[in-house]
Amino acid sequence: MKFFYTVSVLLLGGLLAGAGEVEDLIAELDSGDKVKRREAARSLALLGPDAKAAVPALVKGLDDDEEQVFFWSATALAKIGPAAYEATPELIKRLKRSSRRYKDQIHVRIVHALTQIGPQAVPQLTGALGSEDSSVRLGAARVLGNLGSSSREAAPRLFGLLADESSSVRTAAGSALGRIGQAAHPQIMQGISAESAKVRAATAGAIIWVQANSRPAMHLAKRLANEPDTGAKVAGLNALNRIGFDGKKMLPLILAELDSTESDLRQEALSGILSLHPDGRAAVPHLVERLSADDPAKREQAIDLLGRMGDDSAAAVPGLIAALAQAEKDERQLIQNALVEMGPASIPAVLESAKDIPLAKLSGENWQAECVGSIGIQAVPSLTRALKQHPGNGAGLLSLISLQKIGDKSPTTRQAILPSLEHDQAIFRGAALSALVASTAKPNSLMPRLQAAMGDSNSLVRQAAMNALASLGSSAKGATTALVNSLDDKDAAVQLSAIRAIGKLESDDSALAERLVKFLDGANEETRLAVVVSLGGFRKLPDSAVNSLVGVLEVEHAETQSAVFGALAKLGSSAKPALPALNTALNHDNESVRASALNALAKVESNESKLLNALQAKLGDKAAAVRHTAIRELGELGSDARPAGPALFARFDTSDDRQVTMEALRKIRVRDVQLYISILHNEEPLVRFFACQALRRAGKNAKPAEEELRKLQKDSYDFVRREARRALEALR
Repeated sequence: MKFFYTVSVLLLGGLLAGAGEVEDLIAELDSGDKVKRREAARSLALLGPDAKAAVPALVKGLDDDEEQVFFWSATALAKIGPAAYEATPELIKRLKRSSRRYKDQIHVRIVHALTQIGPQAVPQLTGALGSEDSSVRLGAARVLGNLGSSSREAAPRLFGLLADESSSVRTAAGSALGRIGQAAHPQIMQGISAESAKVRAATAGAIIWVQANSRPAMHLAKRLANEPDTGAKVAGLNALNRIGFDGKKMLPLILAELDSTESDLRQEALSGILSLHPDGRAAVPHLVERLSADDPAKREQAIDLLGRMGDDSAAAVPGLIAALAQAEKDERQLIQNALVEMGPASIPAVLESAKDIPLAKLSGENWQAECVGSIGIQAVPSLTRALKQHPGNGAGLLSLISLQKIGDKSPTTRQAILPSLEHDQAIFRGAALSALVASTAKPNSLMPRLQAAMGDSNSLVRQAAMNALASLGSSAKGATTALVNSLDDKDAAVQLSAIRAIGKLESDDSALAERLVKFLDGANEETRLAVVVSLGGFRKLPDSAVNSLVGVLEVEHAETQSAVFGALAKLGSSAKPALPALNTALNHDNESVRASALNALAKVESNESKLLNALQAKLGDKAAAVRHTAIRELGELGSDARPAGPALFARFDTSDDRQVTMEALRKIRVRDVQLYISILHNEEPLVRFFACQALRRAGKNAKPAEEELRKLQKDSYDFVRREARRALEALR
C-alpha cells in the first residue's frame, strides 16, 4: 500500500510540475523579449498534447511580429493535434494571404496544423469553402483532401469549387475529391461529364487518386476520345498516365495526339508512351512506322521515344539500324544515341549488322563499336557470348573491338578473349591483343606476350603490340630493345606505332633520339608529327635533336609546329638554340601556334627581362588562348612580374580574362593600392571581392581606398559588402 502511495505522489508531482511548466511557458509567450517568446513556443511544441492549456496563447502567437514565434506556435498547435480543436476558427482565418514574409510557408504550416487537428474540424472547414477569400478556400480544400475519407460530407461543396475562378482552388478541390475516395465518386463522375471545360480539367485531378480500374477512370478515358478542350485533354491524359491506366486502352488516345499542334498535348502524349502499362511494346510498331515518315520531326520524335523505352523497344532495333543507313549526319547521331539508351537490348541486332562487313573495314571508329562501347559494362555478357558464336565474322571482331573500348577487368572477360590470340586470322589476333591489354588490371604482366607479338608474321599484330606498349607508357621500358628493333620494320604503319610508343618511355637515350630524328628526312606529315611528339616525350635531348626540331618549324603545319613547341617547353633552358624561332612564332597567324610558342618561351628563355617584355606584349593578343598563356606565365614569375601590374589590371576590362588574371595576381602580389582601387567597381562581383581582399591585406596602406570601400558597403552582393567592411576595419 505504501508503494502505491509513493507512486501516486510521484505521478501527481510530475503532472503538477508539467502543468507548472506549461503555465511558465505561457507567461513567457507574452514576454517583451522575442528570444524568450521563440523558445517558449518551441518548448510547447516539444511538449505536444501536454501543452493543451497553451492553445489560446499559441493562437495569439500566430500574430507575433517575430517570424520564428509564429512558426513555432503553428508547429505547437499541430503537435497538440485534436486537443487543439478550439483553435480551428482562428487557424482558418489565418489561411488568408498573409502580408508577412514567407507567405507560402505560412500557408503550409496553417494547413498542416488544421490537418493534425483532424476530422472534428471538417464541418468548419466545409463552411470555409464558401469564403470570399480564395486563399481560405484553397487552404480548406487542401486540408479536406489531406483528411481523406473523413471529409466525405464536404464532397458536394468541393464539387462546387471545381468551377472556382481560381485555378489553384479548382485543382485543390479536384484533388480533394479524389482523396476522399469512393464516397466522392458520384461528384467525380459528374465533373468528368460537366459542360464546363474548366470543371472537366479540374476533375481530372481527382483521377490521380483513384484506382486504374475504377469507374471514374474508365469514364474519363471514354470521354477523352472526344474531348474538344486542350487543357481538359492534357489534364485527363496526365491523370490516366500517372495511375497506370490500361495500356491497350490508352494507346489510341496517345497516338492521336503525337502530332498535335498544341505543345502541351503533344508532350503529354510523349510522356504517355513512356508510361504505358503493363509495358510500352504495343507502341513500338507505330513508332517504327514513323521512322520512314517524310517529316524529320516525326522521325526524330520516334527515335527519341524508342531510345527512352529501353528494353520495351528491342523489336525496333532492326528498324533503327535500317533508318541509320539512310539518315543524314545529325539524325544518324540521334539513332546511335537511342541504341545506346536501349542498352543491352540493342546489342544482338547491332552485332548482327556487323556480320557481313568486310573485316578490314571494322575498327573502333565504326558506329557499331561506338554504340556498344558507350553501352559499357552492361554489354560485356553479350560480347563474350558473341566471341563463341561468331568466331570468324564481323560480329566476333566487333565484340573484341568493343571489349577493348569497355576495358572490363573481370577474369571471365579475359578468359573469353584468350582463344582469339591464337586465331588464324591476324586481324583477330591484333584485336584480341588490344582487348586483353585493356581488360588486364596489371598490363605489365603481359609484357612477354606483347614482346612475342612484336615478332608476329603479320604487321597488323605487330602494330597492335606496339600500340599496346604505347598505352603502357614508361612501364614499357623493358621492351625498349624490341621497340627500337621495330623501327626497322618493313611495314610503315608498324614503324609509326613504334615511334609513338618510344615517345611514351620518358627516355633520356641520346642515341635513340638521334635515330628518331633521322625519320624526319623526307617524312610525310603523319610521320613528322609522330616523331616530333615522340621527341617531346624524352626527358632530355641532344643539341642535334633540338636543331632538328627547330628545322621542322619551317614546315607550315600548325599541329606539327605546336607539337614542336610542346617538346621544346619540356626541355627548358637546354632548348636555347630555338629562341629565335620561338620569338618569330609569337607573331604566327595561327593562335594555337602563338600560344604554344609563348608557353615554350616561358620555359626556355632564362633572361627574365626579355621574357617579361615578351609576355607583356602578348597581353593584348586578339586570341584569348594567347592572352591567358601570357597571364598564367606572368603569374608563374611571381613578384618578378610586378612591373607588368598595370597591364595585367587592364585585363579586368575583358570578361574572359578576369578569372585567370585574378589567379595570376594572387601569385604576383602587386602592391600598388591605386591599381586595386581601379577595379573596386568592376561589373563582376568576384573582381570587387578580390580587390577588397587585397586592400584588407594592405592594412593601413590602403587608406586611399577608404572612400570607395565605404561605397561598397551598399553593394548588391553580401560577400562583397562583408569583405569591404573587413577591409575598412583593417585600414583603421
